[in-house]
Amino acid sequence: MRSTPVLPLSAAFVLVVPFVPLVAQQTGTVSGTVVATESGAPLAGASVVIVGTARSVLTNEKGLYHLSVPAGTHSVRARLIGYEAAEQRVVVPAGQTITVDFKLTATPLALNEVVVVGARTSRTATETPVPVDVITSQEMTETGVTEVNQMLATLEPSFNASHQAIADGSDHVNPASLRGLGPDQVLVLVNGKRRYSSALVHVNGTFGRGTVGVDLNAIPAAAIERIEVLRDGASAQYGSDAIAGVINIVLKRQTEHLDASSTVGTTPGGTALGDITDKHDGDQVKADANYGFPIGDRGFLNVTAQYLDRGATNRAAPYSGNDIFPGITTQAGTDSALRANNLTRQDFTMRVGQSAATEGMAFYNAVVPLGETAEFYSFGGVGHRDGVSAGFFRLPSQEGRVVPQLYPFGFLPEIHTVIDDQSAAAGVRGTIDAWDVDFSLTHGSNAFHFLVDHSDNASMGAASPTTFDAGRPSFSQTVANLDLVRPLGSPGGLRSVSFVAGSEFRREEYRIEAGEEASWQLGNGGSRPGIDFDTTSTGAPKESGAQVFPGFQPSNQVDRTRNSLSVYGGFESQVSERILLDVGGRLEHYSDFGGTVNGKVATRFQVVPALGLRAAASTGFRAPSLGQVWFNNVSNQFVIDASGNLVPNRILTSNNESRVTQTFGVPPLKQETSVNLSVGLVARPASNWSLTADGYRITIADRIVISSQFQSSDPAVGAVVQRLLAPFQRLGVTTAQFFTNAVDTRTIGLDIVVTHSRTLAGGTLSLTGSANFTKTEVERVNVPQAMADTFTAGNLPAVRNILLNREDRNRLEDALPRNKGGLSARYARGRFAGLARATYYGTIYYRHPNGPANDERFGAKTLFDLDLSYELRSGVRVALGGENLFNTYPDQQVHATNVSLGRFVYSRRVTQFGMNGGFYYARLLLSL
Repeated sequence: MRSTPVLPLSAAFVLVVPFVPLVAQQTGTVSGTVVATESGAPLAGASVVIVGTARSVLTNEKGLYHLSVPAGTHSVRARLIGYEAAEQRVVVPAGQTITVDFKLTATPLALNEVVVVGARTSRTATETPVPVDVITSQEMTETGVTEVNQMLATLEPSFNASHQAIADGSDHVNPASLRGLGPDQVLVLVNGKRRYSSALVHVNGTFGRGTVGVDLNAIPAAAIERIEVLRDGASAQYGSDAIAGVINIVLKRQTEHLDASSTVGTTPGGTALGDITDKHDGDQVKADANYGFPIGDRGFLNVTAQYLDRGATNRAAPYSGNDIFPGITTQAGTDSALRANNLTRQDFTMRVGQSAATEGMAFYNAVVPLGETAEFYSFGGVGHRDGVSAGFFRLPSQEGRVVPQLYPFGFLPEIHTVIDDQSAAAGVRGTIDAWDVDFSLTHGSNAFHFLVDHSDNASMGAASPTTFDAGRPSFSQTVANLDLVRPLGSPGGLRSVSFVAGSEFRREEYRIEAGEEASWQLGNGGSRPGIDFDTTSTGAPKESGAQVFPGFQPSNQVDRTRNSLSVYGGFESQVSERILLDVGGRLEHYSDFGGTVNGKVATRFQVVPALGLRAAASTGFRAPSLGQVWFNNVSNQFVIDASGNLVPNRILTSNNESRVTQTFGVPPLKQETSVNLSVGLVARPASNWSLTADGYRITIADRIVISSQFQSSDPAVGAVVQRLLAPFQRLGVTTAQFFTNAVDTRTIGLDIVVTHSRTLAGGTLSLTGSANFTKTEVERVNVPQAMADTFTAGNLPAVRNILLNREDRNRLEDALPRNKGGLSARYARGRFAGLARATYYGTIYYRHPNGPANDERFGAKTLFDLDLSYELRSGVRVALGGENLFNTYPDQQVHATNVSLGRFVYSRRVTQFGMNGGFYYARLLLSL
């Protein structure tokens, strides 16, 4: 591994700070009340900020606030969702208190939420020079779905996620996408602090193959006050991963108020809606509660508990093959054997759909005042999830995989995952003279334990266990942050300027723990055929390890760490009443691959009061995850051969530092780099109308992918592959794959959001229209020269096709909808509230790895949702609804090769909106 000293980074930080003198400065106080203009009632929870700084405070239940500020001239602004913002310019003498009261006028359009993401100083979503969407807890609840990923996929047009099927661990962690990019190219924050990623590396045949993302479903929706989605590159501000954008989850702060809810729902089981009572599956039961305790005048402790039981769904057809029984290959013979054994084809049907899961989560969020100008804060949570998904059915005729003494009629193996999450953050923020200071320490970890049930190790014969401990990958991350903001006043005639700076130290650890011997071993470990390991009728060894998921071996065990240190600095300025300008840069060093420097400039110009223009340009990067560098195992993956047959392969995934990887000619992984350009407009033609439109262009160089498979049976390279894989021949390994910086891509797109609210018939009508148009193209595949020389003596096209075949390219370019849009209408009057939504998912394609003859096209679909609620009494509300109300499914596959004898009616390779069909639910909410 390469390493360079961290001293230059430390020296850089020491040099940056003196550019703005740290001068002791006396303070004063701003206090007052915030009330409604119409009624004069106090407004609790209103945000009062000092413009151009990070200093803000929320009003208490009496509408009162109290804020310490440096002596001098300031703009003070009050905001609250549902009200027009108000601003006053004041002079604050040292040691004195100035009273500033605000009256806010109600508006049906909620655009005044202060966002955390995108700037270090306080701004609303419409004031930022880059697009930020704010999703409220009410919007999340009214989607009717029970998990955060699925809520975001419903509400955010540029976000896609759905449950996967027959994909090992990926059945339990959704690979999600923002702006059509990978799960690992979006940064996730909680309360503005970096969230750790999952320990799972997606290595199976789904969207996101080869990536490591954050599991948003490990965060309870009941703990969330709002979600901020920054749709722009932000590596210069936040570091690695923020190429597509940033998702910031803001936890609840409410006190002395109980919110509790329970949701039950189900799907029609892949049949018509009228059959839901008899054939339903995917049953879900969710219960949650949130409550806050006040601490002093400004502090709180908010706690959340959530439980979810999610049933599995199955969208496979009865197995239609005639290879079920040994020696029988005709339909008549198969049907006769089924009758003789009192079986049906349904008994050999796979389970293809959403995995089952039972999970419990608990979160907290706390602030403790430490005087007038400082506070201690902490937040975090724990989660435990038991998941079950199925693999391919092992048929009685598959002699090498089935122990007939244990399973005379074959078996459907199951992957049972136990996923544990822990996180905690603590910090102190406040003012020191003229500086706003925030120091924090955050730790989080994820462990992904693989267990295999209802399976066998065929090579052990009748002595095989039927359940296995297959091993446990885990990931942990510890982050220390120091963030500084220094208002500089109005130098040179500028309206306001703030200097922002900070530093971050991050330590990551990735581990793989081996499974029990029976989960991976050939027989008892000896070398005598028929004695130490079982053989087939031809004398070949039966397959070793647990069927469906061979365990991690002792040779796969790793315990690797790395550190990174970064410094950033910049200026956030209001140049004039009409022009905003932000500039910044970040220097970051990693202990494994070295350093990177990134910068960003963003601006906003208010053309007229009703129209603003914004633009940004930035460079970014994504560090290779430790999972991509160090993941290694031997797994079963099913591929389709040149004749269209489904063939199981034993595949070696070799880590990036191994001798095997280097022998294949794969160089050490390095960072992905990106250039992000965006331009947009923000229009408010009337007080109850808003329009934003933002175009973007993202180029990514050296994108990390997991290669296609180097197979020993490939006529072009098989001889070399066979020689390189000789050490693994005893385990039946015939194929290898690697992580490599192989691809350059370009993404262009456009996001549009229109909102309108008005009073209607004594109630409030809110309309939202949104659309995302995005297109990602692979511009080139980069073949390391050492690899080209090893395999084809410089024949680069042949190696390119192995590194990135048609199917792998498909996952990057058009396995997600390039067009997605939505239109929603919410009407509330008195005790009644109703929401109707239509979501359009554009056409997607599947590109077969062996050529276009088996390509598939899945046409555009529009899904409709409905949520109707009624308040029975104060604080008690019931709701009924349907997500995908008309029970719409994706187009079915048409090519027999892809349907695979009824296994895959719907594609598992591409992601449009899932294959569950409609979800119908009832919900009870308590708000006391």
